[in-house]
Order: sequence, then C-alpha cells, then structure tokens
Amino acid sequence: MNHLRLPPHRLRFEEAGLTGLLIFFLGYFIVLNSLSDFGVGRILALICFSLIIITGVVTTFRQRWLSFFVILLAVVLLALNWLEEFRPGRALALASHGLSLIFLATLLAVVIAQVFQEGPVTGHRIRGAVTIYLLLGVLWAIMYQLIALIFPQAFRLPAALPAGDPEALRRELTYFSFITLTTTGYGDITAVHPVARTLVMLEALAGQLYPAIVLAWLVSLAVMDRQDKSTQ
Repeated sequence: MNHLRLPPHRLRFEEAGLTGLLIFFLGYFIVLNSLSDFGVGRILALICFSLIIITGVVTTFRQRWLSFFVILLAVVLLALNWLEEFRPGRALALASHGLSLIFLATLLAVVIAQVFQEGPVTGHRIRGAVTIYLLLGVLWAIMYQLIALIFPQAFRLPAALPAGDPEALRRELTYFSFITLTTTGYGDITAVHPVARTLVMLEALAGQLYPAIVLAWLVSLAVMDRQDKSTQ
C-alpha cells in the first residue's frame, strides 16, 4: 500500500488539526445546549465556534489556493458572527448562516479527503471520522436555521420556546439535527414545510449510511495495512 506522501511533520500537523476540531465541536455542543440561556454561555458558544473556524483554516494549509479562499471566508464569517451577537438582525443572520454553510461544507470536503486517504489507521484519523459525523449534524442544523428564517412556520417547535430568540432557535434546531442524524426521533420538534421535510429525510439517510461506510473503510485499511506489512 502506498502511504501518505506528506512529510511526517506535515502529517502530524494535519492529524492534530482533526483532533482539535473534534475537541472544539464537543465543547461547542456542550456549551450551546447547556449554557446558551445565559449571556456568558452565548459568548462561550461563539468562542467555541470561532475556534472551529480557526482550526478549520489550519486544516486547509495543504492547498495554498484553497487556504487563501478559506482564510478570506473565515475572516468575514468571524466578523459576521460577532456582529450578529451584538447587533442581531434577520439580514445579518441570513448572511452569517449562508457563509457558515459554505465554510463548513468546504471544511467537510477537506476533512473527508484527509481522513479517507491511503495510510495507516491512526487515532487522529478515527477522531477525524467522528468529526465528519459531527460536521454533518452542524451543516444540517445551519440549513434548518436558514429554512426557519426564510419560512418561519417550517418547523413545529416546543411551545415553551421564547419567541424571536435566535439563540434558542439555534439550540433547538441543533438538537433536532442530531436527533434526526441518529434517527432517534423523539417527536418534540417536527418538520412541516416540504423543503424542511426533504432535508430531514436526507439527513436521516446520511446518518444511517455514514457509519456503515466508515466501518467498511476501517476494515479495508486494516486489512491492506496488514498485507503490506506481511510483504515487507
């Protein structure tokens, strides 16, 4: 098997970036879902998301042209996110969510390329595979937020949800996204609009297929690595 062509220090740098992404994603979920009702919690969630953006930039350094695009996008996105925190508005929220979607989709493609390339199975790459799963949940959560901004009645939300609170809406739709991704489906939040329902079906399908693909990939890499060692 042909191993990774990157120098060892570059490979360790990229793999450490995958681990960093996983840590910041977990921190973001914990803070967003448990502390976002408080002002400090909202700031901490924003800081965690900002660290995800910065770490995402680090993972794109392999391709210079892509890193330039991602850095530019990250700078604008960071500015919009912090501006939205202090001067919330529908237009600003649409722009912020739209750019977040583009940035995270680009990051998802980069992480997939790093995780699923040839090479030995390492702890960093396994953590990167988990990060991909979390990225899928966040991407769909942002798409749900965009749909909710465009079509306010697209989701049937809990009655206790504060009206007009964007942070509460983000928290609830992030929760809904991961419940859908894992196909748990408690039924406390439901999609009503046809576009939202279509996204829900696609996310549930991705949530079922991705673990099976990762398991098959890990087994095949382990077998190929064992065969490669036996021929040396």
